[in-house]
Amino acid sequence: MKNVLIFDYDGVIVDSLEIFMENFIEACKREGFQNIASKKEFLKLFEKNMYESMFEIGMSKEQILRIVNFMKIRLIENQNKLSLFPGIKETIENLSKNNILVIVTSNETSVVENFLKSKEINKFNEIMGSDKEASKIAKINKIKTDFKVENYYYIGDTIGDIIEGKHADVKTVGVSWGWHQENKLTRAEPDFLITKPNDLLKILNE
Repeated sequence: MKNVLIFDYDGVIVDSLEIFMENFIEACKREGFQNIASKKEFLKLFEKNMYESMFEIGMSKEQILRIVNFMKIRLIENQNKLSLFPGIKETIENLSKNNILVIVTSNETSVVENFLKSKEINKFNEIMGSDKEASKIAKINKIKTDFKVENYYYIGDTIGDIIEGKHADVKTVGVSWGWHQENKLTRAEPDFLITKPNDLLKILNE
């Protein structure tokens, strides 16, 4: 029976940390949030759901929407500066042969679609960005309703990803090449921790 493999996008598929962080910090400053000014402060937002963290530091829904719109424009403008992580495209190609692939991300759906199209990646059954739902738990639960299989895996690179995957009651895979370093990611206790994309093939074959 097929598995459903649910991928995070930023930090798992695309190496976007510097571009994303630079523009996110600028967007926060535009909204009067000067306290998000360093890499440490930025990455702390991803120790839980990004949008929950933004609400907790005092951002209103309207401010968050303006930040999201600013990010959407900037990420599309800077698309040519982003790159795939080595080996991820080939791994996606291999995994798509016998599994259902989905993306669940805090990024905007159109941003992800545009980038993947530019890299000729079309193996995902669905892409669910923040414009469809902010909560990754809710998105994963919808996937479990839409695709009835035995095993579901959520593949993420931050503590927040692993926590949300656990709350959605799916197997969690932490990747060491993403935004949170391996020693930090380990604290969230993912079911699996991998150091390169093709390790996913080993997990599914065990």
